[in-house]
Amino acid sequence: MYCSFFGFQERPFTLTPNPAFIFLSRAHQEAFAHLIYGIENRCGFIMLTGEVGAGKTTVIRTLLTELKPETHATALILNPMVSSSGLLRTINREFGISDQGSEPAELVEELHRFLLSQKQAGKATVLVIDEAQDMEPEVLEQVRLVSNLETASEKLIQIILVGQPELEELLARPELRQLNQRITVRFHLTSMELADTGDYLKHRLKTAAGGASDPAVFSTGACKAIHRFAAGLPRLINAAADRALLIAYNHNSRQIDTAVAKQAITDVSRSRKETRSPARLMAWTAGVVVLLAVAALALLYLPGPLTASRPPAPDATLEQRMTGLTTGSQTDQWQTLLTALAAAWGNPPPVKRVGESPEQAIQSLGLSAYRYTGNLGGIIRLGYPALLECTLPPAGVKQYLLLTGIQQERVVLTTGSDTPLELPLQRLEQYWTGKALIPWDNLADLPVPFGRDADGTQREQLARLLNAAGVLHLEGTSYSDAQLRAATLRFQTRQGISPTGTVGVLTLMQLYRFSHPTRIPSLATTEQTP
Repeated sequence: MYCSFFGFQERPFTLTPNPAFIFLSRAHQEAFAHLIYGIENRCGFIMLTGEVGAGKTTVIRTLLTELKPETHATALILNPMVSSSGLLRTINREFGISDQGSEPAELVEELHRFLLSQKQAGKATVLVIDEAQDMEPEVLEQVRLVSNLETASEKLIQIILVGQPELEELLARPELRQLNQRITVRFHLTSMELADTGDYLKHRLKTAAGGASDPAVFSTGACKAIHRFAAGLPRLINAAADRALLIAYNHNSRQIDTAVAKQAITDVSRSRKETRSPARLMAWTAGVVVLLAVAALALLYLPGPLTASRPPAPDATLEQRMTGLTTGSQTDQWQTLLTALAAAWGNPPPVKRVGESPEQAIQSLGLSAYRYTGNLGGIIRLGYPALLECTLPPAGVKQYLLLTGIQQERVVLTTGSDTPLELPLQRLEQYWTGKALIPWDNLADLPVPFGRDADGTQREQLARLLNAAGVLHLEGTSYSDAQLRAATLRFQTRQGISPTGTVGVLTLMQLYRFSHPTRIPSLATTEQTP
């Protein structure tokens, strides 16, 4: 692939939403502000709409990353096409509480107890439902009933409905007027303007290169051509820009001019037409014709390096192994994962317990659990072994797998069986739900997030961590808030962490890598199999 040629740590224009690459255009900034306003003011219902590819899911995943576990309990539902009772079970399961109960009232009561406990703990509870335009009216009505869980003075849960413009039409139905009237914060995410497109391209290139400037350059004409083709939609911008980088790589050039951009747009347009063609859909069902079509497409439009980025072909043996993971005792498999996790951290093996949550199990190992929502690139950048929530065939059972190794385009997983599972990174993305638990150790016992109320000893410890990372020169024992914040911003920028200037979990996890390199386990490298 072209990553080595341009000096990228990962591809800058993948289609998978990745908070690490978030770029807030004017429209995205307004969307973000509306969501934060709705949550902070306990508005109950919030709605975010936008065209396909406008960046809704990226905004939502970034929002969930910013809502820290210390202050917010969050849940994200990506597939709301379920029954009313199925939705209640999914909501409870995503919040980590019991989804058992023969009657909806039992599920609601369990949820109500959870919401009250979060309020008593000083936390706000946020539920995000993506692709809400696909929900049945009776399921949306169940969402309205969930919103009725409140105290005398405020709502106990903030619900964000995210969807395509069709969601507005759905809520305009007479039977959903009560729900529609309760949505007090609405925002429609529009496409980016030309200036935003240019800044967006530069931002993603720089992020992929780990902060290095000008790893590749899109000319003004190339930016205009891509913006015009994509109509300012990030998803289409990504498709055209990714193709343009590949073409430039094949020409041994780091410059993307108008001609290269137009060639990329032509190739992407052809690919989209092929995907939509009924003849191609019919050909897909006919084995011989499909082979001819794919061969012709590869010869005409796909230079050699691109073939590595296409999804791997189905692997029957792999499917059988993944299916086999759901047949054994989940308790025993979970215990195997915890034992492997404890060994990675050099801790004693866990005592077998029944009925504890994943977070409680991780805490029993003397570790904290960071709830991660994003893409695999972010987890790989962190480099910590991570428990990935996966949906396994054939029945879509959700189960954790432990990511322990990475080498180029392949990963190694501990699965609960005796033999580790090695598979292509792209294949893992087909099973992963986008959620993970990342165990970590607060070695210096610093407050998270690190605030101005930290005492002198804690401030000195933070200064030493920043010094070990090479972003703060130690000249004494007293540092101003401005000095610590500036050093934190430098570190976050270098590490590809959202530059807030505040030391949160992700920043602290990476700081410990510099100060305690032998104490923090890493994703082990593995020999790549042919």
